Amino acid sequence: MANGEWALIIFSILTQCAVGIWVVAIGLRTFTKRAEPNIIAQLTWRSLLVVGPLMCIALVISIFHLGSPMQAYASVANLLTSWLSREIVFSGLFLFFWVISILVYRRGASSMTLGWVTSFFGLIAVFSMSSIYYTTPISAWASPNTYISFFATMIILGSLACTMFMDTIKDFTAHQGVRTLLWRLSLFTMGVLLVQGVFFIVSSEVYSFFPVLYCTFLFIGGITFLVYGFQGHKNPGKGLRPVFYLSLVLLFSAQILGRYLFYSSAASIMS
Repeated sequence: MANGEWALIIFSILTQCAVGIWVVAIGLRTFTKRAEPNIIAQLTWRSLLVVGPLMCIALVISIFHLGSPMQAYASVANLLTSWLSREIVFSGLFLFFWVISILVYRRGASSMTLGWVTSFFGLIAVFSMSSIYYTTPISAWASPNTYISFFATMIILGSLACTMFMDTIKDFTAHQGVRTLLWRLSLFTMGVLLVQGVFFIVSSEVYSFFPVLYCTFLFIGGITFLVYGFQGHKNPGKGLRPVFYLSLVLLFSAQILGRYLFYSSAASIMS
């Protein structure tokens, strides 16, 4: 696979991960507003902070794919007609509103409106990214599976990253509301990856080594994350941290492998 395609893999996964972290963290803050809001705000703060650096790395990597900063500048000129231009613009807006949101939250404010406005720009950036491929003449990309795969990656990696940063805080499952939240998050993530896996199986050739490996990583990773969430929900203070990190490695590897297969599918058609 060409270096430019690896740049695309890293850029797309980092962008979707960053947007996913933000959306999941804001979702956790929103849906637990009446139950221990201060605790949830503290638990998600580290997750929110890492979003900006991830986006900056992703945008720098995207320049290597475009070839030069001048090409990146020129690509913004076709905002009304180009999904690539929209991707770049909305990614930049997402990063800009991330800065504003972090400054507001650092002062102790808890504006959910600002958080969801930032989420909106991130979601549109991921949608634009998906549309770049969906609107190509390549049949392997011009499929609803492209949108499903990209948004599923966003949610799965966002959920894992938020859980990872919460897990770095001592006794973070000491509160019933947090334990319930973790269990629901693991259930939701499992549902998303099942949708991602089923659509991949339906739309792809799954009888060769790498597709089978991808599905194996995806489903075992989802089950271990579910076990971790269930354990934390039922037995506070007895979380299975090694199980979670196994899930983290498997699901992150699955997303990289899935994206590799995504780009390889087009290469095999054009060759």
